[in-house]
Amino acid sequence: MAEIASGAAATLLANLAAKSFQEIALACGLTDDVKKLQSSLRIINAYLLDAENKKAKNRSIVEWLKQLRDAFDDAGDILDEIEYEAKRNKVVKLYGSIGTKVHRFFSYKSNPLSFRIRMAQKIRDMNLKIDVKTKEGKNMGIVEQHVNTPIVEHSIPWRETSSSLPLRVCGRHEEKEEIIELLMGQHSEASNVDVVSIVGIGGLGKTTLAQMVYDDYRVTDHFNMLMWVCVSDDFDVKMLIQKIIHAASRTKNVVDANSSLEHMVSLLNEKLYGKKFLLVLDDVWNENHNKWDEFRNHLLKAGSHKGSKGSKIIVTTRSHKVVDIVGGGLLINLEALPEDECWKLFVKCAFQEESEEDKYPRLKQIGVEIVKKCKGVPLAITTLGSLLKSKCHDENEWRKICDSEVWKLDQEETGILPSLRLSYNHLPTEVKQCFSYCSCFPKDYEYEVIELIMFWTAHKLLQPIHEDEDAEDIGELYIRKLVSVSFLQIEGDFKYPISFEKLKMHDLVHDLAKLTMNKSSKIRSIVQEGEQETSAEWTSNKFKYMESSSLLDDFFDTMKKHLRYLNLKHPPTLEKYPYSICKLQNLQSLNLRGHNKIRTLPKNMKYLISLQYLLWRVKATSLSSMNIERFQQLKFLYLDGCSELVSIPSAVGRLTTLKKLMIHWCNNLVSFEDEEEEEEGKEHVAVHNLNLQLFSISGACKLKALPNWLERATKLRYLGIQGTSIKSFPTRLPMASLEQLHISICSELSSLPDYMDQTHSLQYLSILLCPTLSQKYNKRTGPDWGKIAHIPRCQIDERPT
Repeated sequence: MAEIASGAAATLLANLAAKSFQEIALACGLTDDVKKLQSSLRIINAYLLDAENKKAKNRSIVEWLKQLRDAFDDAGDILDEIEYEAKRNKVVKLYGSIGTKVHRFFSYKSNPLSFRIRMAQKIRDMNLKIDVKTKEGKNMGIVEQHVNTPIVEHSIPWRETSSSLPLRVCGRHEEKEEIIELLMGQHSEASNVDVVSIVGIGGLGKTTLAQMVYDDYRVTDHFNMLMWVCVSDDFDVKMLIQKIIHAASRTKNVVDANSSLEHMVSLLNEKLYGKKFLLVLDDVWNENHNKWDEFRNHLLKAGSHKGSKGSKIIVTTRSHKVVDIVGGGLLINLEALPEDECWKLFVKCAFQEESEEDKYPRLKQIGVEIVKKCKGVPLAITTLGSLLKSKCHDENEWRKICDSEVWKLDQEETGILPSLRLSYNHLPTEVKQCFSYCSCFPKDYEYEVIELIMFWTAHKLLQPIHEDEDAEDIGELYIRKLVSVSFLQIEGDFKYPISFEKLKMHDLVHDLAKLTMNKSSKIRSIVQEGEQETSAEWTSNKFKYMESSSLLDDFFDTMKKHLRYLNLKHPPTLEKYPYSICKLQNLQSLNLRGHNKIRTLPKNMKYLISLQYLLWRVKATSLSSMNIERFQQLKFLYLDGCSELVSIPSAVGRLTTLKKLMIHWCNNLVSFEDEEEEEEGKEHVAVHNLNLQLFSISGACKLKALPNWLERATKLRYLGIQGTSIKSFPTRLPMASLEQLHISICSELSSLPDYMDQTHSLQYLSILLCPTLSQKYNKRTGPDWGKIAHIPRCQIDERPT
C-alpha cells in the first residue's frame, strides 16, 4: 500500500510541477497555495518508505496509508477542477458560449475572484489534511527516510524494436504427446464430445501446454474447427456460448449479449453442424455442477451430428473439483517442472547467450539456489530470471533476491507467488503504478499498446522528465519494462510502430496487479467494447465500462471535469455522438473505432482543446466539419476504415504537434487537399516545419499522390506506404532523419525519393510487390542498387513479375 501511496504522491507532485499546470495556477492566482501543497506532499512522501517496512506489524499503518491514498485522490480531483475551469474559460474566450444555459456563480468565467477563493480554500483544507496525516504517522513511530528508488532509463534509442523476452518454453513434451494421443481417439460411448482436463497450481504452464497442443500440425489437421475461449472467474453459460460463436466465426459482434439464449444456441448449432471441433476452455473456475451440465447439453446438441463425432474439449483449471464436475476421466495432472528443465528455463531468461552462465560461476551457484526456491513453477522461474537479467551480472543484487524475506511469506493467503512479489518490489515506482492499473481490465484481456498508453495518460501516470519527451515515449518504455520482467506477454518481438501490438497478462500476474490496486473517487476513463454484460472487476469508480448503445445528449455532463479517456471502440448500433462530448475540455484521448453507421460528426468538436490522441472510423466523406486545425495538442491521429472518405484536409499538414499519422483502409481516399489551392483568396497562413515522426498509409488504392506538406516533415523517421496508386514521392521529401522506409503493393511507383545515397540514418528499407521498383533496385541486376547499397537492412522482393 505504501508504494501505491508513494506513487500517487509522486504523480501529484509531477502534475503540480508541470509547466502547463503552473501556468494555470498563475493565471488563477493560486501559485502560493500550490507551492504549499507541493511542500506538504514532499514532506509526507519521505515517510512512506518507513511505513512500507512497518505496515506488516501494525494494522493501524495500513489504515493510515489507505486514508492517505484517498486524500491524494481528492487532491487530484481538485487539480482536475482547476484545469477544467481554466480550459473551459479558454474555449469561451475563443468561441463564445459552449452551450451552458446558466452560468454558475462560482465558475472561473463568471466570477474569477470567487473561483480563486473557493479553490484556494480547497487547497488549504487539503494541506491541513496532509499535515494531520503527517503528525499521525509520526505518532505511530513512522520516521522520515530518503532513499534512491529504482528508475527507468529514459534514453532508449528510438529504433530499438525487439522485445527482451522472446517466447520461452522448456519441458512438457511428454505431456503434450499424451494429450495429442487422447485427442486423436474416441473414448466415450455416451457422447460425441470428450473432455480432457489439464489441472495444476497456478504458474505451472497449463495454458502454455494447451497452446502447444492447439498449434500442433497434427491437431490442426485432425479437427475441422479449432476454438479457444478464456473463461476465468465468470462461468456464465450465455456469455460463454457467445464467446464460442465468436471464436468459431473468427470475429467479434456476430451476436450481442441482448440476444436470447435460444437464438445463440441455434447459431451455435449452425456454426458447429457437421464439424469435428476442438474447443479449449482456458482457466475454468466454475464449481457449479448445474451450470456445467447446462453448458454441456447445449454443446452436445450442437455436436450431435455424426460429422461431429470425435470432437473434444480441453479444460485447463487449478481446481480438482472442476475436474470432477466436467468429468470424462481424461486427466493430465500437471506436476512441477523437472529440475533440469527448470535450470534450462532459468538460463534462457537470466543470461544473454547460451552457456554464458559458465562465465559466472558464483552467479550460477546463486541461480541454482533461486531455482530451487521456485519449486518447479515455470512462471516463477521466468519472472525472476527476467528480473535478474536486468541486474547486469551484479552478484550483490542476485544475492539480495535469493536471501529475501519474501520467500517466507505464506502464498496460500493471497495466491501470489513469492517470485512475483519480488519482481514487483524491484519495479520503479512509476512502473508499479502503471502495472497496478492494468488490473482495471478483466482477466485474459488483450491489451493494445496505444490503448494502455491512453489509459495511463488519462490517470496522469506518464510524466515526462525532459522537454523533448512525451507520454507515448514513456508509455512504450514502461511497456517494454513490463514485458522484460514477464508481467506482460507479447508473441514474438516488438516491431515498430508498436502502437497496435497485442499484449496479454497471466492470470496470476493479474491477481498481483489487482492486489496492489487502489480504488479511486472519480471516473477518468470510459470504455465500451460492445453490448455485453461484464464482471464487477471490469467496473470501478476509476474505470467505467459502458453498456448502452445509444447515448443521450447530456450523457457526459456529470463527468466532464474528470474524463480524460473515452473509448467507444465497438458499439455496433451507435448512430450519433451525444452533443455533451464537446464539453469534455479535459479529454485527452478519444477512440472512436468501430462506428460503421455514423455519418455526421457532433458540431463544435473544436472545443476539445486538450485532445492528444484521436482514433477514428466514420462514414463521412469529409472531415472539414471537425475543424481539425483547432486540435493544437494533437499528437496521434489514426483514421481506420473510413470507407467513404474522399480527401484529407490540408489542415492536417499544419498540426505542428502531430507526431504520428496513420491512415489505413480508407478505400475511397483520392487525395490530400492542396494547401495553396485551399488558401487561395484567403489571408496568408504561416507554415512551419512539422514534428511528424511517423507517416503510414495503407489500403488507399485510389490515392495517386502523397501530400506536399510531407516536405516540411523534417523529423520523419518512419514512412510506410502500402496498397496505393502513387506514382512518385514529393520532390523535397526530407531524408536526413528517416530510419525506416517500407513500400509494398505500389505498382505505379517507379522510383524511390531523390538523394537516397545521402540517407545516412536509414537502417531498414523494404520493397515488396512493386515490380518496377524491385527491378530497378535489386542487388544483382538493378541499375540503381548503388543508391541503396549503404543501407544496413534491405529487403527487396525479387520474384519475377
